[in-house]
Amino acid sequence: MPASPSSSAQAARTALAARLRELMLDAGIDGKDLSARCGWHPSKTSRILSGKSAPSESDLRTWCTACGAGGQAGDLIASLRAVELMYLEWRRIHRAGMRQVQQESLALHQETSVCRAYVSNVVPGFLQTTAYATALMRSITDFQGTPDDVADAVAARTERGRLLHDGSHRFVVRR
Repeated sequence: MPASPSSSAQAARTALAARLRELMLDAGIDGKDLSARCGWHPSKTSRILSGKSAPSESDLRTWCTACGAGGQAGDLIASLRAVELMYLEWRRIHRAGMRQVQQESLALHQETSVCRAYVSNVVPGFLQTTAYATALMRSITDFQGTPDDVADAVAARTERGRLLHDGSHRFVVRR
């Protein structure tokens, strides 16, 4: 089963941040030194390294130059573009609301006999209670500004939880 585009995109952004940290460490500098070399505020470096903010292509070029790794800028820019495409895909599939995505996920879960899940930041959908799923989807809907179909989306998501008890599905969860 495919991963959520949002979690995949955040994981890719985190991986990009890790690569940037490695460049900085390989250059023997810390965040404060890097910020000074790049001519920007240290909080910008911190936000990029934590994955909270995505760097621009220009930021990546500047970062690589500051670390003496200008030859790696092209690869990092390609990674950045891939992350941006993941976020765009996530927004595209949710633009009409969340119900349809949850119903499609339910259909996939019904067709599979083994579901493996690794989720580091939330409870997996098939283990979520109605209240938890509602709060989570409400915050996503509010953040995205997408149509409010949270009640229908939650019903589809919590329906997946029933598969835990029907005996024909196996779930493996890692944290």
